[in-house]
Amino acid sequence: MRFESVRAHPFGLFDDDTLTLLPGLNVVYGPNEAGKSTWHAALYAGLCGMRRRKGALSAADRRFRDCHRPWNGTGDWAVSAVVALEDGQRAELRRDLAKRVSSAVDADLAGRDYAGRIMYEGAPDGSLWLGLNRRSFLGVACVRQAQILGLLDEADALQEDLQRAAATAGTDETAAGALELIAAYRKEHVGSEHTPTKPLRVARQRVKTALSVLERTREAQARHLAEQRDVERLARAAAATEMEAAALRAARAAEAAADAERRAVQAADIPALARDEAARAAAGAEPWLAAALRAAAPYLGAAAVAAGIGLALAGSVAPGLLAGALGLGCLAWWWWSRRRAAADAEAAAGARRLVADLQAAAVRLRAEAAALAAAVEPGALAAARGAAPDRLSAAEHEARAARAASDAARGKLEQIAAHLPSLADAEDELAAARSELERVERLDRTLATTSDFLKRAEERVHRSVAPVLRATVLKWLRGVTAGRYTDCKVDPESLQVEVRAAGGTWRAAGFLSHGTAEQIYLLLRLALARHLVADGEVCPLILDDAVAACDTERKQALLDTLHAVSAETQVILFTHEEDVQEWARQRLSGPRDALTELSGPRDALTELSGPR
Repeated sequence: MRFESVRAHPFGLFDDDTLTLLPGLNVVYGPNEAGKSTWHAALYAGLCGMRRRKGALSAADRRFRDCHRPWNGTGDWAVSAVVALEDGQRAELRRDLAKRVSSAVDADLAGRDYAGRIMYEGAPDGSLWLGLNRRSFLGVACVRQAQILGLLDEADALQEDLQRAAATAGTDETAAGALELIAAYRKEHVGSEHTPTKPLRVARQRVKTALSVLERTREAQARHLAEQRDVERLARAAAATEMEAAALRAARAAEAAADAERRAVQAADIPALARDEAARAAAGAEPWLAAALRAAAPYLGAAAVAAGIGLALAGSVAPGLLAGALGLGCLAWWWWSRRRAAADAEAAAGARRLVADLQAAAVRLRAEAAALAAAVEPGALAAARGAAPDRLSAAEHEARAARAASDAARGKLEQIAAHLPSLADAEDELAAARSELERVERLDRTLATTSDFLKRAEERVHRSVAPVLRATVLKWLRGVTAGRYTDCKVDPESLQVEVRAAGGTWRAAGFLSHGTAEQIYLLLRLALARHLVADGEVCPLILDDAVAACDTERKQALLDTLHAVSAETQVILFTHEEDVQEWARQRLSGPRDALTELSGPRDALTELSGPR
C-alpha cells in the first residue's frame, strides 16, 4: 500500500489543501508551525479514521479533536486520502469527522464500496488491508518524533499482531488472543480462592457447608436414635409393669371366680345338708324322740326338726316335755302348715333363683378371669398368684406412672422427628456439591493445561518471530550506528532490543544514548512494519522528525537507510531540519522520490498526538 494523496477539507489549519505523495521517499520540509504534524495526523485519520461508539469521546479522541479541528470555525471537519494497494486497486477514503461518518470506495470503478470489508470498531479502517488495525498501525508505522521509543509501551498491544503474522499471515486467531479469552473465561467461570462470588470459591464453600450440615445431621440423627432407645426402654418398662398389673388382676379374678363357685355350690347344698343333719340328730336321740321326729318330719321343716334335735341333744328340754311339745307342735303345725304351703313354695322358688344367680355369677367371673389370664404371660401369672393382696394397687399405680413417662418421651421424640433434618438429603447435597466442585476444578485444570499449551505455542511463535525481526534490524544496524554495533537480539514479547559491538558484551538499546536508542527502535519499527503486514502488501512509514536526535554522521546514515528502504516501502518523512532539506534536494528526484516544501509559519497551534 502507498498513499497517493491526502486532502484536508478542512482539517486543522488547512482548508481544502492537498498533499500529493510519490511511492518512494517523500521528505516534507517545513519550519515550525508550518503544518507538518497536521499533515501527519491527516494521513493517519484519512487511512484509519476514528472509532465510532456511543457515549462521550475518549480522552485521546478529545485531544485529537482539540488539536486538529478546523480553524475556520465553519463547523465542517473532514479529511480524505487516496491509497493504492499492491494488487492495483485504488481506494478513496473520506472521513466526515464532525459527523463521524466515513466511506471507502473504489477510486476508479463507480459504485464499488469497500467500507463493509474494512469495518473495525464501528468505522472503516484502511489499515485492515495491511493486516493491521488503527491501533497497531499507529504503534508501528505512524511514528511521531516524541514517540519513537514509545514502541516499548506498545509491546503488549502488538503481541496479537506479531502472533497473527507469525502464525497464519493475517488470520485473527492467535495464541495471545486465545490466552486472553481463556484468562477471561477462567476468571468468570472459575475464579480464585479469593473471589467470593466466582464458581471455584462458591463450589468449595458449598462443599464446606454441605460437610458441616451433614455432620450436624448425623449428630442429630445419633441423638434421635439415643432418644428413641430411651423411649423404647421406657415403653418396655411400662409394658412390664402393665403386664404385672394385668397378671395380678387375672389372679385376683381367678380367686374371685373360685370363691363365687364355692358359694354357689354351698347354696345348692343347704337343703340336703339340713336333712342330713336332721337324720344324724335323729339317729343319736332317744327312741321316743326319734319316733316323734320321724312322725313330725313330714309336717315340720328340716330346719325345725334339726333345731328340736339340737335342743334335745343340748339337754335344754326334758324328753317328756319335748315329746309333749312336739306332739302339740305337730297338731299346731298341721293346723297352719296348710296356710304356709304357699309361702314355703315361694321361698323354695326364691332359693332356687338365688342358687341360679350365684352359679351365673360364678360362670361370668370365671370367663372374665380366663380372658384376663389369656392376655398375660404364663410366668407373670404364676408369679402373681403368690403376690401379697395389696400388691395389685401398687402395681397399677406403677403401671400408670410408667406409661405416662413412656408417652411423654414418645411425644417429645415425635416432635424432634418432625424437625429432624434428612440424612439422605444432606448426603445428596454433599454429593452434588462435590460433583460441582469437581466440575469446576476439572474445568480449571483443563483451562490451565490449555493455557500452558498456548504459552508454549506463544513461546514458539516468539522464537520464530525473533530471528525475522533480528535479521531486518541487523541489515541496517551497522549503517545507522556508524559501524559501532554489529549484532542484536530482539525479544518479541517485550520488544526489548539488545546490541553489542564485535566481541563486546550485550547492552540494552534503551540504556544507550537517546539518539542511538531512537535509531535502533526506528529500525525495529521498520522490521515490524514488514513482518506484520498481510502477504502481498507493503506498509508505508509515516515519520515525524524521526532523525532530529541524530548527530550529523548518523543522520546521514539514517537518511541513506530510509532511502534504501523506500525502494520497497513508501516512506513519508516530515522534518524541520534544513540539513535534511538540503540532503533531499541533492538526493531525491522523481518519479519515486520527492521533496515537498511547506510554506512558512501559519498562526498554528502545536499539534499533538493522533487518535488511538
